[in-house]
Parts: sequence; structure tokens; C-alpha cells
Amino acid sequence: MTSSETTSLLSSTARNGESQHGAARLGLKVPFAIGTLQWGTTWIDDKIVNRTGCIPEEECEFIVDAITEAGVTLIDTAEGYGGGTSEKRLGRLFHDTTKEGTRQDVVFMTKFIPVFWRAFHSDFEWAVRHSCKRLQVDCIPIYLLHSPIHWRPIEYWVEAAAICKRKDLLGAMGLSNANADEVRRAVSAGKQHGVEIVCNQVHYSLLAYNSKALQEMEATCRELNVTIIGFSTIGQGLLTDNLTDEKWKSNKMPRILRLQRSDIDPLRDALKELSGQYKKTMAQVAMNWCIQHEVVPLVGCRSLAQAKDSLGCLGWNLKPEDVQRLDKMALDRSALQSPPFRRAFFVTLFGIVNAICRTLDYWGYGNVLLKKQPNQQK
Repeated sequence: MTSSETTSLLSSTARNGESQHGAARLGLKVPFAIGTLQWGTTWIDDKIVNRTGCIPEEECEFIVDAITEAGVTLIDTAEGYGGGTSEKRLGRLFHDTTKEGTRQDVVFMTKFIPVFWRAFHSDFEWAVRHSCKRLQVDCIPIYLLHSPIHWRPIEYWVEAAAICKRKDLLGAMGLSNANADEVRRAVSAGKQHGVEIVCNQVHYSLLAYNSKALQEMEATCRELNVTIIGFSTIGQGLLTDNLTDEKWKSNKMPRILRLQRSDIDPLRDALKELSGQYKKTMAQVAMNWCIQHEVVPLVGCRSLAQAKDSLGCLGWNLKPEDVQRLDKMALDRSALQSPPFRRAFFVTLFGIVNAICRTLDYWGYGNVLLKKQPNQQK
């Protein structure tokens, strides 16, 4: 698929006016995306990223079958997830010649890490080409800038994306963790250089909704027809039925957002009440709330059971009055309010871990599952 064909796929539904939901602007069948942060296969993924070890290949096969049967086509990954081994796994799964039909409709969305030592358009193109190789595609439908924090202005990287688009390496550009000003500047640069900015991937949940920074970003995205893709929609488990004291203590989100348990108890009580009324789980209610705001929930799945439960947010709608009730109860702890030095530290650390994982992969330690198979068969 060429970049022109990909662009046509992403925008055809919006042009036809079939739906005003953000998912329609991306040409998606359903407003839902699967994240693969934990699908890497290196030693670091096995021992650090995934506390219970790398996800078995067979489990990922089951997840892919379940989501594609439900009409989910948007799959999110990044060059930094397992040093590219998450991309490699997706390349294997979606290019299995024994599988036909819905797997061919996949829209891959992957990301470029703008670490400070990457300084030129050639660095961007190198990353795009290697992601294409790992995903086993000629053109990446949506390629994201993974946090626009760099000594180069965001316009420079939009121009790099436009160059890659002209070479049929990507179909459209997206952003990740961009605030209102960054979205506006990127869209303007995209129009100048000839590449469309189609989405902004941010933390979007009831823990962040009433943040001024998030509200401004959302208004800007609506104005400029940029789809919001929301990650951490259930607060990494904080807005689910099975939150225990032990899970609260081990959860990183309270520390990142500086939350106390009492801060979220009223919100959890409201979600619990609504889950009973709609006969859904708290997580399904929280994700459906995102959908009512024209946001595409991005859900990381480690198991088939988790994937099936997450898909339960589709096919029904919260009543407007229930959406408004949750809107008023939402907190204001958005990651968009984090100071620039924290974002820069995150990107740099992510880049270093990515380099380590990629080195492990280069030396033959990129797939620990291969070494586990003999033991699993005994």
C-alpha cells in the first residue's frame, strides 16, 4: 500500500460524512485501538517491562484473532517497544500466510523517538525505513512523533515526515503527548510541507479530563480535525473493579499524578454505580465515556481475557446525563502539565532503553520466547 492509498483509506470515511466520531476520520470500523507496549520479547521486556514475563506468542495470536473479529483495525506500537521487537512480533502475526480476511485491514501506528542525538531528517527516515522492515510493510499508515520535546522545533520533524511521505514510506503523521500549541504548529507545518496530521495520542481519562491543558488540547484538536487517541483510559487499573490496596501501592500512576486514594474514591463509586446500571465493568464504563467524547481508547492487552473485557466498551452508549455526571467528577491530573524537563528525561531514558534492547536483539537475545519453548513443551 502506497502513501496515497493509505491517505485515501484514512480520510475516505470522513469525506463521506458517515460519522463525526474521531475514529471515522481515521477510517476505522470501530472506535478502539490495541497497544503493544508489553509485546516486546527482549530480556528487559521479560524481566522488567512485564512482571510476569513476556507474553507467549500463542496468547498474542488469540488476542489478534479476537480484536480483528470484533472489527478492530488500529494497532499501536513504537520503535522503542522492546527495541523494535514489538514491531517484529506484529510483523509476524499480521503476515501469517495461513491467516486471511480481517488481518489484512490492519492500520499500523508506530512512533519515532526524538532523542537529542537524533538531529537530522535522515535520522527520521532511517527510523521509518527500519520500522517498515520490522512490520513487514512498504508504507506505515500513521507515523507518530513520540513526545515533541527536542532542541529541533516540531516543524522540523513534520518536514521530515513530509519527505518520507513523498517517498511512499508513510501515509500520514501523528503526534504523541502534544499540547494545544504543539498540535496547532504541527498542523500548520503539515499544510505547508504536504503531510496531514491526523491524530494526537495522549493520556485521556477521568483522572485528567478537567485539566486546563487537556481541555485546551481537546478544543484545538476538534477545531483542526485531529483525532484524539487516549491511552491510560482506565488509569492503569485505578478505575477498574479489581483495584486492591496491594495493587494501589504497586501502581505507578498515583506517584506520577500525585494522587491519594481518597482523591479517586468518589469517582470510583460513581463508576461502580453506573457499571451496575449498564451491566458493564467499571473499565468498560470508563472507556465508553472516552468514546462519547469522540476519543479512540487505546488499550494495552496482555491476555485474551483482558482483550475480550476491553471490547465490552463497544456497541452501547452512556446516556448524555451520565456522561455529564462523570465529566463533573473527573480530576485534573494531566501529563500534559508536566514540566519540559520531565518530558525530556522520559524521552532520553526511553531512548537509552531502546538502544539497549536493540543491541540485545542484534546479538541474538531479542526473543527470549525462543529459549523458553523447550521448557514449555516438557
